[in-house]
Amino acid sequence: MNKNGQNLSCKIKILENGTILEFPYIYYPGYKITVNGNEVESFESENGFLAISLPEMSSSEVVVEYVGTNLMFVSKIISGMTLISIMIYEIYKKKIKGE
Repeated sequence: MNKNGQNLSCKIKILENGTILEFPYIYYPGYKITVNGNEVESFESENGFLAISLPEMSSSEVVVEYVGTNLMFVSKIISGMTLISIMIYEIYKKKIKGE
């Protein structure tokens, strides 16, 4: 297992079909989980953590990374545009007063 901040990767051996794997992250949208390179759907476990259900395999490499949500991406763009607009307005206002 290798855990670095919000990213985690590990190799596991699965014994039976329908194994539920629970990760040490509080369930929140925006996590991307891949098993052997294929993205799988996550859900909230009974304990409130991030979890996935795995099919029967002899061994797997699981990678968990936080990529954020589409809403977070749009919010960052709107915030950036607002900041740039305020800066342009302040520069324009100083030029008008200075003339």
